[in-house]
Amino acid sequence: MKKTIIMALFMCLGAITFGQQPKKTIASETLEAIKNDVWVPFMEAYDQLDSEKIKSIHSMDIVRVTIDQNNIETGNPYLDGFGGFIESMKTQGNKLGIAFAILSTATNATGDIAYQRGYYRLSSQGKGDETLQIRGYGYFNVGLRKEDGIWKIWLDSDSHTSISHDEFNNSEIVYEL
Repeated sequence: MKKTIIMALFMCLGAITFGQQPKKTIASETLEAIKNDVWVPFMEAYDQLDSEKIKSIHSMDIVRVTIDQNNIETGNPYLDGFGGFIESMKTQGNKLGIAFAILSTATNATGDIAYQRGYYRLSSQGKGDETLQIRGYGYFNVGLRKEDGIWKIWLDSDSHTSISHDEFNNSEIVYEL
């Protein structure tokens, strides 16, 4: 009986210790570097319809998961396709816009790998539109790593999501041009 009580006490203490660890704080310098290396150039690439800029923020060994289509693409074939999409929008005389709401960030102990999840808001302006129009929202997960001191996307997945404008705009971290 005494052993059972002692074991139960250790299990409870273990559950309390491991189950309620404090949330790790991510350095503001890391968040700012990711914003400047990845999210600002991403938004600029859409705004400027710059296919080379969109490719430059991705690792050459990118893994892209399009959840809604049950599809995975990698490396240059994905980057060339993404760049082609940007170029086709430019050729058609359309405009694009994208904004990001970051919900969470995690990093490894050495600070050279990060994971972020959040929402994106896609806007476009086609023929007949006077301004960019919000076309929808998506939920994303990205793996990021430093390559030669610059943050790059090496894993990217997303799916469509139904959130309100307020839910997006009221996120703690919102990046938009």
